[in-house]
Amino acid sequence: MKTTNVKASQLNYDKYSADKYDKDIVNSIPFHREIHDEIVKYIERLNISKNYHVLDLGVGTAITSRIIKDILPKSEFDLVDFSKQMLDGARKKMGNDNINYIMGDYSKISFDKKYDIIVSVIGIHHQNIIGKKKLFKKIFALLKPGGIFIFGDLVTYRDKNIAALNNAKHYKHLVDKSTDDKTLSEWAFHHMFLNDLSPIEDQIDWLKICGFKVYKKFLGLNTALLICKKNI
Repeated sequence: MKTTNVKASQLNYDKYSADKYDKDIVNSIPFHREIHDEIVKYIERLNISKNYHVLDLGVGTAITSRIIKDILPKSEFDLVDFSKQMLDGARKKMGNDNINYIMGDYSKISFDKKYDIIVSVIGIHHQNIIGKKKLFKKIFALLKPGGIFIFGDLVTYRDKNIAALNNAKHYKHLVDKSTDDKTLSEWAFHHMFLNDLSPIEDQIDWLKICGFKVYKKFLGLNTALLICKKNI
């Protein structure tokens, strides 16, 4: 069953240079900077001298992985994306030292390693409900005991009034932050027709069912950051 609801060619980042994508996604995702500030705070509390094995699912141009690599320089990274253009952008940021680039749909790839840290920021909302549940189980299985899943994404809410209000504010953010009407049209189309948002409350429940201990680190409008720990 197909669980990923888009192809790489449908997404804005496959149309532009990595530099433009980096600017657009920071402007277009409300609280993009804030969730990364929280990621920095969390990663800085880890043992910076340790060689962590890190998996980034939907790495994009490696905005998040570059931040983690700067704090944990001895770590090894597997970076996954289904866009060659995004992986090329990631390679420019990350280089090739202890970095492995994997092109493909992470919902279909069978990984043969165990990881200390798995990260996915602004990508899992392109999995349908079945896909999200399967992916959370897969991530739990791929983590070593005590491993961490850093999950930042666009979400919605069970309460439809809250969902509608936050969606309206999301579109206002796009209007306020877009550099031109073409960019606004593309990101508004993306949010309206390509995103498959699930309620944050449901996703926390699904993660807990897998066995994760879930910590809500940030929630604003449709943007959430969860730190999920495998305590076995």
